[in-house]
Amino acid sequence: MLLRRLSMSNVRATGELSVEVGPALTILVGPNGAGKTSVLEAVALALGGTQLRAGAMRDMITHARDHLRVEVELEEEGRALTACAAHSRQGDRRLTADGLALTDHSRWRESIPVRTFVPDDLRLIKGSPRRRRIYLDSLAAARDPGYAVLLRDYEEALTQRNSLLRGRTGGDEETQFSPWEQILAETGLAVGGKRAAALGDFIQAFQDMHRDLTGEPVDAFRLTYRTNVAGLDEDAYRDRLRESRPADRQRTFTHLGPHRDDFRLTRAGLDMRECASQGEQRAALLTLVLAEWDQLRESGPSPLLLLDDVMSELDEHRRRSLVKVVSRGGQVLMTTTDLRYFADEELAAAEVVEMRGGTYDGRA
Repeated sequence: MLLRRLSMSNVRATGELSVEVGPALTILVGPNGAGKTSVLEAVALALGGTQLRAGAMRDMITHARDHLRVEVELEEEGRALTACAAHSRQGDRRLTADGLALTDHSRWRESIPVRTFVPDDLRLIKGSPRRRRIYLDSLAAARDPGYAVLLRDYEEALTQRNSLLRGRTGGDEETQFSPWEQILAETGLAVGGKRAAALGDFIQAFQDMHRDLTGEPVDAFRLTYRTNVAGLDEDAYRDRLRESRPADRQRTFTHLGPHRDDFRLTRAGLDMRECASQGEQRAALLTLVLAEWDQLRESGPSPLLLLDDVMSELDEHRRRSLVKVVSRGGQVLMTTTDLRYFADEELAAAEVVEMRGGTYDGRA
C-alpha cells in the first residue's frame, strides 16, 4: 500500500495544507515553522493513531479552532482508498475508511505500518519501561500474527486478578483466584517467550543496521531482555502467584509477570539510559527505528518511514549511509531545513517538496 496524498486542516499552525508524496523518498524542505513536522504528525495520527510529540491531543489543534482533520489518499494494488481522522478539542474522535466508520486504526496498522523518528523524542530509550514493552510487542506481533490475541488474553486475566486484589473477595479465595492465575501462568510464559524470541531475532538486524550507518563493529551495542519470570515453568509461575497474594494486596496490583518486562540497550556494557550523551541516545534510537523498518520491509507489508530533521543530527558519512539505507525500498518521508545535506544524485532520485509557512510549492 502506498501513500499518495495528504490533506490536513487545523494541525498545529499549518491551517489548510495538501501535499503529494512520491513512491520512494520524499523530502520536505523548508525553514523552521513551515509545517514540515506537522505533515509527519498528521500522517502518523491518521494511519497509526499516534502522536509524534508529547502532549495532549488538543495541543495539536490550531489555536482558536475546535477540531483538526486529516485525510490520506492511499493506493492498494491499483485501487484508491481514503483514510480520514478527525479530532475535536473536547476529545471526540472520528475515523473512516472510504467514508465508512472505523473503531480504531487496525485497518491501516496492518496494511501500512508506520515507523517514526523524531530527534527530541527519546522516550523509548529514556522513558518508562511501558514504552519499551510496547516496542517489544510490536516486534513480537510482526513476527507472529497470533501474538496480539495472546497478549489480550493475558491482559484480561491480569485485570481480573488485580480487581480481586483491590476488592473484598469473600468466599473461597482459591476458587476466585485460581482460574485467573492459571491463565496468567499459561499466557504469561507464552508472551515472555515470544517477546524474547522476537528480540533475539532483532538483535542481529539492529547490530547490522548500526554497522551500515556507522561502519563500527556490530557488537558495539547489545539488547538484553529483562523479566521477573525467567526460569519458571507453569507450575512454578502459578505457585509464585499464589504465594504473592498477600504482598500483591498491599501493592494493589500483580507484581509477577511480563507486564513488568523491560529491555536494556547497552554499549560497551554501559546502560545507554544512564551513561550515554543525548547525541548517542539519538543515534541509538535512529538505529532501532531503521532496523525495525528494514526488518518489516523484508517480511511483511511495506512500512512507511517518517524521519524528522534527521540529517542535521549526522555527519557527512552517516548522511550518505542513511540515504543508502532508506533507498533499499519502501516509502520514506524526510524533513530537512537544508537540501545541501543531500548529494545531487540523491535529490534527483527523490520527490522534493518545498514548504513555506504551511504551504508547498511542488518539486523544488
